Amino acid sequence: MSQASIDEATNVILTADLTRIEHRLLLDFIQQATDPGLAAREVLNRVRPDTDRPVEEALRDLKKDWHRLVATVARSTPVHASLRDRVYCRDQSRCCVTPLDRRQLCEPEVTFILPPALLGLRDENGVEHPSHSLMDAFMTPSGASRLRNMLSDTNDQGILANTWLLAPSIAYAFRNGHLQIQPRKILDWKEFDENSAENASRAEYQIMPIYPEPYGDILLADGSPFDEENCFRNFVLQTEDPKELPLPSPFLLKTHYKLVNALHHFYVEERIAEGWPPLQSRSFLSRHVQLIARNIWLLLPKFVRTICYRRLLNAGKLRYPQDISFVLQQLPLGLYAKRCDRSQHNEPNALKLLEKQAPSVPAPLLIDTFQDVDGDDWFVMTRLPGVRVHDVLYRMSYTERNQLADDLSRILDQMHQIPNKTPYLFANVLGGPIIDRRAACGGCGPYNSEADLNVQLAKGVQQYLKQDIPTAFSRTHKSVFTHSDLFFSNVLVDGGRLSGIVDWECAGFMPEYWEFTKAMRSGMLDYDAQAVYRRIWGNRFDEELEVEQWLWRVFPFGGPEA
Repeated sequence: MSQASIDEATNVILTADLTRIEHRLLLDFIQQATDPGLAAREVLNRVRPDTDRPVEEALRDLKKDWHRLVATVARSTPVHASLRDRVYCRDQSRCCVTPLDRRQLCEPEVTFILPPALLGLRDENGVEHPSHSLMDAFMTPSGASRLRNMLSDTNDQGILANTWLLAPSIAYAFRNGHLQIQPRKILDWKEFDENSAENASRAEYQIMPIYPEPYGDILLADGSPFDEENCFRNFVLQTEDPKELPLPSPFLLKTHYKLVNALHHFYVEERIAEGWPPLQSRSFLSRHVQLIARNIWLLLPKFVRTICYRRLLNAGKLRYPQDISFVLQQLPLGLYAKRCDRSQHNEPNALKLLEKQAPSVPAPLLIDTFQDVDGDDWFVMTRLPGVRVHDVLYRMSYTERNQLADDLSRILDQMHQIPNKTPYLFANVLGGPIIDRRAACGGCGPYNSEADLNVQLAKGVQQYLKQDIPTAFSRTHKSVFTHSDLFFSNVLVDGGRLSGIVDWECAGFMPEYWEFTKAMRSGMLDYDAQAVYRRIWGNRFDEELEVEQWLWRVFPFGGPEA
């Protein structure tokens, strides 16, 4: 019955005409609940078929009540001076999260884990607000009752269990749903027995930002950035007297963890409602102007251009932080430089091919190649407007996602029209070895038959593959020009519309299913990305995907040796 309720409520939410972030908030209300079945029944009660209200209206009312509840977590509550002294005593007058070897340049704040205001879910007449029932549904009645009892405990030990010292910047982010706590070395609070740790004298935790849409700068007590070393920080809580000076309650930290996930997603919803920032493309030169400028520039002697590139490279290293890869460097003048050695010069040749055979594909424009002072080969290309889809997909509406899929599908059709003029069926751009870790860690091929390529893909395990999937490699495919790494870190959007595709170092001529299976591998844990890929390719290559998924388990870090 419980699973049936979960499935029914999930279907009600997903079929309602809501935004993606609204779907996410409502689904998380069920999935993050202590008892998802109980939370699902609360959803179903709100959308009873015996009322004339549209489902969307009922769900948005539930969302509104849920927002009111979790927003209460952000309320700042003062602490009595005498109790403040006890918190300072237990935490040794230091921010609990700032490392002990750091100086404290600001006074830490006594911060409630969960404010007593959560008890006030009643209106001025004492009538329970609908948020009250949501708390019971989300935490179970017994869990909600335990929370109310702990928040009602006004003796020193009760308040100590609900307070700790944090630097002001961290305290603000913690209260407002941008940071969350979980036990160290444990992936999920579900695996942690908070009851056994209630009277501990020592506890290890980690604190981390909540994604997506990370909140701005968060500073430690010494003024350094919270995330200067890692996206999370380990810390230890200790007390010399667990009875008189108890540590912060694991139960309250766990409850905070669950509630602020929702609070942060309401913050994300507000940011999405603000719309996209101004288009970057308006400040970029048109492709036509870039071509003219490049052709004039190439009239200069090679040694002059090389001197300029080396100076630009040094200036870029000083001005711009390292990008997504150590082989890529942003330069002044709207340019990027990238080392050629990893792709054996395949990427600049791919950009040349696209410029000649498919100029409407939004790829960088190749400017030139050069050697740095160490003798390493680089190529220079134009920067494209936009941001990585991987970073903003959560912001994109269903309409924008569908448009992205349709635009990518159109571009792939253009790429598939590029003729293969190499002497091989499956090879890199110039007919050399395939540069793709999935095929082989160090490159492999080229090949003149798909059967030979398949031998490499399943090298050493083909017998076992055939035992598990007898139809493996039974279909043949056309050879088409392929990006080979259409992961959403390599796809750019500007104002929600496709603006560029970057990182062509693995490009070449591959079987027509290759783009799909590589994309699905990169997005194997991102269901939103998979939905976009499915709109592009549908179920055409499900047989090939089954084989690839089997091989991924055997070769999780790439492919077999050539």
